[in-house]
Parts: sequence; structure tokens; C-alpha cells
Amino acid sequence: MKIAYLLEQDVEVRQAPYDGPGTHVREVVHELRQRGHQVRLLARLEGRLWRSDDLAAFTRIEVPLLDRGPLRLLERAVRRAQYELQLPYAAFFESQRFARACQQELAGTDLLYERMSWFDYGGALAAGRMGVPLVLECNGDHLADLEAKGIAPHGWQRRLSVALMNRAVQRAAHVVVSGDGWRDAFLQRWRVDGRRVTTVENGTELLRLLQRDELRAFQEEPGGGDVVTLAYLGGFQPWQGVPVLLRALARIVAEAPPLRLVLIGSGPGAEEARQFAEQLGLANIVTFTGRLSQEAYAPILAGADIGLAPYCGWPEYSGLKLFDYKAAGLAVIASGEQGRPRTLQDGRTGWIVPPCDEQAVSRAILALARDSALRRRLGQAARIDAESSHSWEQTTRQLEQIMLRVVEERSRARSGAMGRRRGIEAYEADR
Repeated sequence: MKIAYLLEQDVEVRQAPYDGPGTHVREVVHELRQRGHQVRLLARLEGRLWRSDDLAAFTRIEVPLLDRGPLRLLERAVRRAQYELQLPYAAFFESQRFARACQQELAGTDLLYERMSWFDYGGALAAGRMGVPLVLECNGDHLADLEAKGIAPHGWQRRLSVALMNRAVQRAAHVVVSGDGWRDAFLQRWRVDGRRVTTVENGTELLRLLQRDELRAFQEEPGGGDVVTLAYLGGFQPWQGVPVLLRALARIVAEAPPLRLVLIGSGPGAEEARQFAEQLGLANIVTFTGRLSQEAYAPILAGADIGLAPYCGWPEYSGLKLFDYKAAGLAVIASGEQGRPRTLQDGRTGWIVPPCDEQAVSRAILALARDSALRRRLGQAARIDAESSHSWEQTTRQLEQIMLRVVEERSRARSGAMGRRRGIEAYEADR
């Protein structure tokens, strides 16, 4: 297949270290190419449009019809009036420019695959104009995320943005979501046929970066005096649950074996977390590494004992960190409920605790810190399960099956329409 991977949002895929979205995009593109497909990336980065066929060389795209001449002057006039009169924003010119770039750069494409972002509908416009099926990839409830950050649209702006996004969603031939929680949220918000929405969980590059004999869980059992290392990988937004984790740690640090906590990540809330750790008297056992590449944090996780995912107030519990923890052979403590996160089996490949429950997190940390045999058993089972279920190759194989099915269904529909048209023409000719 000739596949176009569309990014209308700013996902940094050009230079490491890559964040979760950037890693996801690069790994899927790589695996699709390994499987013999042609993949062209078309992305908006820092307000400009780029294309790449190999994720190494990026070429700047211009859209002459919209980037210069009368239409460009019209765009400037409209934007100025919009700003001065405080009119609702419709992302019209951005989406039109992106759609036109798709038409210009993606001739002969079999399928458009777009990482969904809020208020970006250029991919849906392009799909309709090009007669090509669109598959959307949804990695969250975008409106809920904006609300959690306090920047959600209101009034007419909200109604307009929801209406435009609904049109884009309804135009998609299929939707891929990265977790069952996101699937439930998607179906509830957009009221689409559940048969058009499939959960495909992420993979982890750490399966390639780390071998079993490098992992603490597969090495000789340490003595009783060793420090137990806890690891957290991710951001510091309130729903990530870092304050819950720090309070839980403060509860039991005096009665637990020697502990240390390594927090890997950056972003909003990181400095507040650092200050909170100091207020709780944990500064001497908590390390903030900042943002690291996978290659840099892989050995940190390999040398750790317990991985932590204390989500709080979030509908999906199966984040990328869980797959990295499992690949690193960590005993995982994760928030979850109602059979989620699906990627963990409570008591076999991890320890699931109620969300936002710092007492439950404290008990889990204390129990695992005191029982090295249990840590090793959970960590080894988690790694073995990751090897069978969580490679990017396996993730991409599922995506490929969906893409092939969508393209085949579109081909059958076209053949059927052509056959009906010929039948009508023959009937008219015979009259």
C-alpha cells in the first residue's frame, strides 16, 4: 500500500529525544516500511508544512494557491477582522492549507492515516476530495484534556469546534484508539458505530534496547541490604498522579527498606513536584532526571525494581510507561479499575490499585519493597508477557490489518457502484 501518515499537530519527529507521540509515529512508520509499504509523512511543525519519505530528510512544502496571491491577502484580512471583532475561530485556513497540501503531495495514495488532534480537520477534507479512505488514530479525549488544562473552548467557539470535529470523525472509515478507556470515551462523545472503532495498544522500543540478562529481575537475587529503586516515567500533569505517589512514599519511607525514587520526565508541574518532594522531606531519596531519550532512560529502568503509574482522575490507564516498565522487567504498581489497564494482570504481571488512593499505593510499595522474590516474579512475568504482546511490530501488524480491510472495503464499494452504474446505462440503452 501507499500510505500517508498525517500530523496536523506539532509532534516532534525530526530530532531526539522524542516524546511519546513522536516515538509512536516513528516506530509505526518504520514498521510499516519494514513490511513493504510506502509511507509518506505529511506534518505541520512549528506552523509550517513538511513531508518526509524516510523520517531523516524533511522537505518544506508550499501551497502556492494559499501561500501567496489574493487568497493569502484575504486570509490576512479575515484573521485581522477575527482578532479585532473577537469572532469564533474555525481553523479554516489551516485546515484548507493542509488539505490542499495532501492533494498536492499525495497523488496515488491508497489510504490516509491521521493522528487525531483537536480542531484539525484538513485530513478529512483531503480524504473527501481525493476519494481516499481516512483512518483516524485517537490517543485520548482531546476535549477532556483541554478541560483538565483549563483551556477548553466555551460558548459559540465550543459549539463550532465540536461541530467541525464531529464532521471529521464521521467522515473517517475507521478509528484506532490506544486503550479501552479511550474507546469508551470516543464512542460516548461522538456516537459512532462501535464496529468502526478498534483498540490497538502501543508497543515499546525497550524490547529491542534491553536484553533479559541486563534486567535486574533476571539477575541474581540481591542481598537484603540493597536499595530498592522505584521508577516513574512520564509527565507531571495533575492526572499523572505524581503528588499521590510522593505522599504515598512519605507515608512508608521510615518503615521500608532503603528506597530511592527516580522521576524521569519534564514539562508543566515538574518544578512543583520537586518543591513538594522537598516539603515532604524526600529530597535525599528522590532524583529528577528531566527529559531523557529512550536510549538514556532504558538502563535506568533496567536497574530499577518497581515501576509506578499512579494515574488519578483519568479515563485510560494503559499509558506508554506501562509497556516500557514491562519490557524492563519491573514489578509494576498501576492505577486501574473495571479490568483496566488491560495490559496488566493483577498479581501476575503487576499490582493494580484504585486511582488516587495513596494508602493503596503506600501498601503496594511497602509490600514489594520488603519481598524481593515477589518483585522478581512479577518483573519476570511482565517481561515475558511484553515479549509476546508489546513489540511495535505487533502493534503495526494490527494497524496493517485494519488498513488493508479499509482499502479492500473501499475498493469493493467502488466496484459495486461502477457495476450499478453500468447496469443502469445498459438498461437505458435497451429502452
